[in-house]
Amino acid sequence: MLRKNYIVFLLIGLTILVSQCWVLGASPALHRADSLFSIGKYQEANRLYQLTFQKNNKFNPGLLSRLSFLAENENDPARSLYYLSVLAQKKPTVALLEKMKHMADQHNLKGYEFNDFSYFLIFYRRYGGYIPILLLTLGIYVVVVMVIKVSRHERIQNRHKWTTVAYLLALFALLNVPANYRSGVIKNQLVHIRTFPSAAAPVVEILRQGHRLTVIGNRDRWKRVIWNEKIVFVRDSDIWII
Repeated sequence: MLRKNYIVFLLIGLTILVSQCWVLGASPALHRADSLFSIGKYQEANRLYQLTFQKNNKFNPGLLSRLSFLAENENDPARSLYYLSVLAQKKPTVALLEKMKHMADQHNLKGYEFNDFSYFLIFYRRYGGYIPILLLTLGIYVVVVMVIKVSRHERIQNRHKWTTVAYLLALFALLNVPANYRSGVIKNQLVHIRTFPSAAAPVVEILRQGHRLTVIGNRDRWKRVIWNEKIVFVRDSDIWII
């Protein structure tokens, strides 16, 4: 009995040891960067944080916050706003969006307006997983009721039919449009945005680093974006995708 307990505890201990070694080995650069950051060696910490960010696809709010702080500390508002935008993509808060707007206003950058849509975005990203389920359940209920009425040869008014169709179309849009909605931050200085995806196309405007645009599609090596309510194109190499 004692031997069995000993073996069980030994296996548990080995499992914990292996898991801890895996965690420590998975991100040694991040642990070292945290140590450097804590003692004020920001330049070295920033280099390691950026390497970790580029290699690790997992969402890490602490890493993004420190990258933003370090970029702001180096007087690089575009990069700082980019990291904050990535953070706001999954964890938007009023305080975060207000900070982004304040920083953008200080540097005359567009695309960070804080308005009613911003509040909707916060609500949707917090509870967006539940809203489609609720609406889909309601839609199934409506369709089932209408099928039962048809099977019983009961009359369905035309306005009820059109309302159901409109509801299902709205539900389809709600399920698909947010997934296609993306933003991007101009990462280079003096970027040309053009009417068509070609270097020979007319230039609509020349943008400074840091402006944020809505990305609605791709074409070859170009991004189709919305800028000042116009659909224009910018090179892939000139924009950070959020």
